[in-house]
Amino acid sequence: MTPSFPSFQKPALCALVGLGALLHAGPQEVPAARPRFTAADAVWAEWARQAPAVAAEDRDLFNAEDEARFVRTLARIGAPGAPALLPEELERPTEALWVERARAAQTPEQRFTALHFLNRLKSRQALAALEGLTAEDAKAWPAHLHLEHAIASARINGCAAAPALRDFLNGLGAEGRIDGLRIRAAQFRLVLAGVEKALLEPLPPTPGAVLAMMDAWNRATPEQRQTRPGYAAFLEAPARHLQVIGLKDEVPGEAALTCLMQRWFEGLPDEAPASAWPVLRASLEGLEDLPLAWRIAAVAALGKFKTEPEAAEWAAELAGAEKDGRLLMVLLPALRRLDGAAADQLQARLLAGRDPLARAVALEDCPKLPAKLGELMKLIWNDAEIDAFQALIAGFKRWGTPPEVQAALLKPSLQHATWLRRFEAWKVLSAFDSDLPWPQAAKDTPADAALRAEAGALAEKGSPLRLRITFAGPRSLVLRLDPTVAPINVANLARLARKGYFDGQLVPRVVPDFVVQMGSPLSTMDGGPGYAVRCENSLTWYSPGSVGMALSGKDTGGSQFFITTNATPHLIGRYTHLGAVEDPEQALPLLDALELNARIVKVEVLPEGKPAPAPKASPAVKAVKPPKTVKPPKKAKATKAPRKPTKGRHRKG
Repeated sequence: MTPSFPSFQKPALCALVGLGALLHAGPQEVPAARPRFTAADAVWAEWARQAPAVAAEDRDLFNAEDEARFVRTLARIGAPGAPALLPEELERPTEALWVERARAAQTPEQRFTALHFLNRLKSRQALAALEGLTAEDAKAWPAHLHLEHAIASARINGCAAAPALRDFLNGLGAEGRIDGLRIRAAQFRLVLAGVEKALLEPLPPTPGAVLAMMDAWNRATPEQRQTRPGYAAFLEAPARHLQVIGLKDEVPGEAALTCLMQRWFEGLPDEAPASAWPVLRASLEGLEDLPLAWRIAAVAALGKFKTEPEAAEWAAELAGAEKDGRLLMVLLPALRRLDGAAADQLQARLLAGRDPLARAVALEDCPKLPAKLGELMKLIWNDAEIDAFQALIAGFKRWGTPPEVQAALLKPSLQHATWLRRFEAWKVLSAFDSDLPWPQAAKDTPADAALRAEAGALAEKGSPLRLRITFAGPRSLVLRLDPTVAPINVANLARLARKGYFDGQLVPRVVPDFVVQMGSPLSTMDGGPGYAVRCENSLTWYSPGSVGMALSGKDTGGSQFFITTNATPHLIGRYTHLGAVEDPEQALPLLDALELNARIVKVEVLPEGKPAPAPKASPAVKAVKPPKTVKPPKKAKATKAPRKPTKGRHRKG
């Protein structure tokens, strides 16, 4: 069999020599070139999602680098019979496996990973990963590998810290390796869980502090929150009672107030108490003047007030007057809880509308296979985004759709113009027909061919590609992306940056001690560039400052990416690892302090070999004094706000 990829080097048949040499020396035996499987070959195969045609005798002659690349390519393609990418402990983590690895761990990376997975498994042996560490070991512990929340989780799960471990933690403090904000948020979690009794000294309400403490607050159960002194006051006027969550009771800045209100609305229980209704009503009355994250959270919270007649009135008014599908997507789940008939009308509008993301939310709202299926399938076929198609497939199980009906609806998609549609259809249909062949590659568009060619060139060259992100402030950081690991995704982000795609977007996701996510054209966690790129998963460790692609399923990457603010081992091999931040001493504190709705001024590709200029310091955020009820100035019956993602629809890491 002959390899089908252009850069694959075939054995030479002859060598050109001068005629005189040929006459005098006679026939020359020329040694054959060693077969190769290059980085460009891998790009071709992974783009097409087809196993490369390589003869067994040629593969036997691969060098170690080419053989490793070949095996990784097969695993990434994932066709039936391909080798597994993930080892057992990552593919199917169990407590026994990770306790064994915890006791064998030596390096900080190994110890943190074992602690992380044991916490996710709620093991009472999680702290075994840190056994044997002493105060002396604290000197060598990586500065940005934070243990504050991991140890709090272990204690909440029933682990006890041995005296020797306390010495190690005290040693971290002595070395300046304990982050003041993280330790306060971790202590707050312990207080809410009843493990500790007292909060640490409160901090000023900066955006980073508000997000950290509110995330700790929202992790607790509603019953645990009710035990906090001042809980009732916090429901009635959150901005005036920050001491309840361990912050100084000061008037926060505008950015911090937005962070507070989004998390406050998101953290309300599904059956919100009546005492919280005036805060929501005040926000709805001035909705058009609020920052994006606040608007989205307020509209989404409407469905939590089923006992408030005004909530249904507000929802119905918005549904009737609003034309922006992004806000209506947030409204539909809330309206479903408040007014079923009005929700049915809105659902029908969104199913038949032009917005593919709104169509996906409407499909998730359907209790049965929708009517007018022929018209709906035509719309879904032509949608630029995959979301509605994914929602339809997810609905089949919920609706109990017979296999023969699913087959009739999905078989045409095996010939769709995009690989992702073919792959999604194949996953469903292959469960009914084990002999169904792996889907063929889709025909390249000119844009596909150009992106693939750039990816191949980057992979062959192997040099890092550097992106500078400048936020309003001004604040900036530089990403160092690795095309030897993820050439298609690196090339895609570079091409989008050159087009100015990211400029002016807002940062919709900031999760303390986890990730900052950006790249949505809607400035939410939804949407993309109108196409998807292949996953290029690897076993690269997700250290603090790693860059990865946000997804809503395999091969659904597009423009959204995230940067980790602590190690996140559960992402290994499941999300494409692109690279890491440069200068983590500067970049990671910037990300820790970043507010929701931070504006991206520009993302640019830096010239090769040219150092990035030092970022300028960010000025302080101007403080604003909200009314006591957080009441904006005027009422807007119809608003236009990008959608708040519904569960399962948004792309994430």
